[in-house]
Amino acid sequence: MDDLNTKTKADHSSNKYKKISSPLEPKSYYDEIITKLHLQARKEYHSTMQASQKQKIEEEEGLHNQTRRRNRILLVDDEHDHCMVYQIVLEGAGYECIPYTDSVKALQEFRPSYYGLVILDIKMPKLDGFALCEKIRELDKTVQIIFITASEGYYENFRKEYYPTLSNDININCLQKPIGNEELIQIVNMTIATTDPT
Repeated sequence: MDDLNTKTKADHSSNKYKKISSPLEPKSYYDEIITKLHLQARKEYHSTMQASQKQKIEEEEGLHNQTRRRNRILLVDDEHDHCMVYQIVLEGAGYECIPYTDSVKALQEFRPSYYGLVILDIKMPKLDGFALCEKIRELDKTVQIIFITASEGYYENFRKEYYPTLSNDININCLQKPIGNEELIQIVNMTIATTDPT
């Protein structure tokens, strides 16, 4: 009887090595490796997708910022009424306008690579349009600049004396008042279209 019990126990204990794994038991060593590889591949895939999406978002934001810059106009005219009229007309055409009636303050708060266009009155106290233009050019080499004046003398001075010193600067123009709303929008549109996108 003791021999039979001993034999049964031995057979019973050896059977555990002959069992075939069932679905309910832990995965085999190779299954675990494959699972880990799948998880790693999935993680890398998602990481790559996230990086790609982030790059796409950054590119879209970059284009958005470039578009916003091109459509942002700095207005500097010591005549409040003129500033207000230009702002209303240009914002009605879809531009974002930041007006100043103080040329010194406009210079102090000027932000390089922020504007697509600067519209300057020439005859202003403290700092006239020519001097302001020179200071702006030291801060921003590419922003478009349009001088605007009602003075025939200032306009002629621009054409004969000031403009020749800027003959290599294709981003500067001069308009003489009075300027109709449609003409102003047309000239601004043409100028903005040549703005450096960077």
